[in-house]
Amino acid sequence: MFKSLIYVILPLILSYHDFHVTHTTLHYNSDLDNMEITIKFAIQDLEISLDNTELRIGTLNEKKSSEEIIKNYFKNHLNIYGDNKIINYEWVGKEISDNLHDIYIYFEISNFNQNDKLKSLILENTIFIETTHNQSNIVLIEFEDNDYNLTFTKDLIRQKIQLIR
Repeated sequence: MFKSLIYVILPLILSYHDFHVTHTTLHYNSDLDNMEITIKFAIQDLEISLDNTELRIGTLNEKKSSEEIIKNYFKNHLNIYGDNKIINYEWVGKEISDNLHDIYIYFEISNFNQNDKLKSLILENTIFIETTHNQSNIVLIEFEDNDYNLTFTKDLIRQKIQLIR
């Protein structure tokens, strides 16, 4: 009887487990020498990390300050280094997904490859890690003909890759 109860209850408990994931893509556009950054995440995760549900992100009543607050959050939680030097990226915009649950934000790094001189990248990714214990941040880097897949967690917030040409 007890075993039967476990087989019924355990799947129910596991099915309600929250997964918290961000997806970031860094795509190198060689024609423009720009690194295009796209980050997809749940709006609710951002509001929890900001401790601010009053921003009303993605609604008609969205606060005017929300873009600046979002931009500053990501500038503090996603750092990119090229050959051990911090690389600044610029805000391009945001877009709410059709499901009204997720948001895409866009950044760009101009003159990224600096005449084929860039040899390595270091990424520090602490997005939502301060508020979500099971947070995973997946990063895909598309550089020339190579793809690099990285996963960041609370135990692994900094990773380095050598750029292969």
